Amino acid sequence: MKKFLVLAILMVSTCLNNISVCAEKQHKHDSKGMEQAMDHFILDQFTDEMVQAVKDFYKKDSVRIQYNWWDKNYDVVELDQSEKGRELSHPYIIKFTVITYDGNKTGKLGTDTITFGVSPLQFNKELDEKNLAATKVELLNYSHVEPSKGKK
Repeated sequence: MKKFLVLAILMVSTCLNNISVCAEKQHKHDSKGMEQAMDHFILDQFTDEMVQAVKDFYKKDSVRIQYNWWDKNYDVVELDQSEKGRELSHPYIIKFTVITYDGNKTGKLGTDTITFGVSPLQFNKELDEKNLAATKVELLNYSHVEPSKGKK
């Protein structure tokens, strides 16, 4: 149910011009105000999925994630929405870029990008009476980049 709330808010926010979480605009690495609030809100809603994806990728529970809001090379949260003529595999694609650390050894493992396809209730045709999840979330891609030498 909480995923449905997230997507309902995202759908409303994309209709408003004063909110910068939008499929057509690129984040300029200076998230402030409403955009920053939306990024944190989305992170809160997808933390469980991100943690599970990291555990599955590294095959251990000791790996921890951290967000680098100040890196100018990427956005921590990116949201893309299907538009007419530019359909995506899911109505929403959410990409998270995180720094991974081994919690036991405290060493930096790298920079990982985790991409989810998200289908809210009205797009999810696979719902049945036993599976009444409001949102279908699917891991689409997990990308890992080793840390640069000297930057641990």
